[in-house]
Amino acid sequence: MTEQQLPSPWRLPVTLLLAIMIPPLAIVAWILLSGDQRKIYWQSWLIRGGLAIAVIGSLPLLVVGIAAELGLWPDPNPNPIGFGLLFVFSVVLGSLMALIGVLWTHFQCQAEKSQRK
Repeated sequence: MTEQQLPSPWRLPVTLLLAIMIPPLAIVAWILLSGDQRKIYWQSWLIRGGLAIAVIGSLPLLVVGIAAELGLWPDPNPNPIGFGLLFVFSVVLGSLMALIGVLWTHFQCQAEKSQRK
């Protein structure tokens, strides 16, 4: 029988620190430091969808930046306003979706634990 892996005691401090500095990574840190509950969090479509939106929305700006750095973009100093706005809105939307998914999953797990007792 496998031993239950409890959430890390560093989960809350690391998440709070990252929430101030880099909010999308705070959600990922909460999930990764959740012990046995990690699998339950990754099963939530809100969490996976939110993180996918944040990553996919960031790719155009990243591609333009890399292409300009490598000299593949016509303008060596691009100012991609549209891609920058897409980045901001997609990261905000994705982070909110993932946060709602984390909270939803957390409260569902708590409700299931209280029903079992």
